[in-house]
Amino acid sequence: MDLRRLRMVKDICPLLHPHHATMTASRWIVPIAARSRPLVSYRNGHTIALFSSRLLTWHRSFTRDLLPPPPFLPPSYLYIHEWMADAYPVKHPGWRVFGFASKQGVTFISPDRDYHKDWSDHARRHLKVFKKTGATLRLGTLEELKKHSKDCYLAEDILDHTLEQTESVHEERPEDLEILVAETADTHEPLGFFIAANCTDVLQSYYIGGFYTAAGAKAQAMTGLIDWWFARSLEKRFVSVNFGDMSGPRTPGFHPATGYSNFKTHFGIHRVWRPRTLWQIRLRFRNLDAVEPFKEK
Repeated sequence: MDLRRLRMVKDICPLLHPHHATMTASRWIVPIAARSRPLVSYRNGHTIALFSSRLLTWHRSFTRDLLPPPPFLPPSYLYIHEWMADAYPVKHPGWRVFGFASKQGVTFISPDRDYHKDWSDHARRHLKVFKKTGATLRLGTLEELKKHSKDCYLAEDILDHTLEQTESVHEERPEDLEILVAETADTHEPLGFFIAANCTDVLQSYYIGGFYTAAGAKAQAMTGLIDWWFARSLEKRFVSVNFGDMSGPRTPGFHPATGYSNFKTHFGIHRVWRPRTLWQIRLRFRNLDAVEPFKEK
């Protein structure tokens, strides 16, 4: 596999700028995240309870600025508080930087520039192939997605995760979920599905997942759907589209993220590095100003 494309991506560090914002810390994501774990929201972010017992409590906080999350009072001997700020730098007294920075493939779009000019020759050729097939594009439903998911080329665990995320957005933000469908013009046979979540908080459309059929592979359905995704995002006056997880510029060829990361590089993306997480680890954490928001009443 040719790994040179991974090194060709323009890297961007996140700054206090709306173009580099992420859905992770937005108000938009709060009701969706709360479906799976206990959550408390506050002015500049929210905190999720990942695990809690008499021995250990682990909270993960997301903030939209550099102000730290409020202190909490967990009923355990050991307390872990992980903080993911949506800004850079993230150094703060009492917090230690730990772990690796996550990376996302983001394309910045503007009505003043034809985004196709930033696509690779490979992607533009595939788009021509798709258009020559005469395939049509339309919006689909969650029921259609589930029905045809058995015909796709996705590992079962990835497919299950994609459907779970899609259902969560559908339940909490149905007006912001789009299921894009490519199909044959004559028989209306599905060629591919593309699922996007539109977050107006950060003016960004986020790729949840997608799949294609055997016929869709020949018709380059995914490239056609991506092109429609870009166009629809521009119509909504969004400033970016987010392809999600991305591998680094020096990723080895056998890494599981290499294949799909290479595919994303054909669409004019920047590799946006999120700030590294900060941690507090305390024994018998007690603070009179702290609160215990997750305690059952």
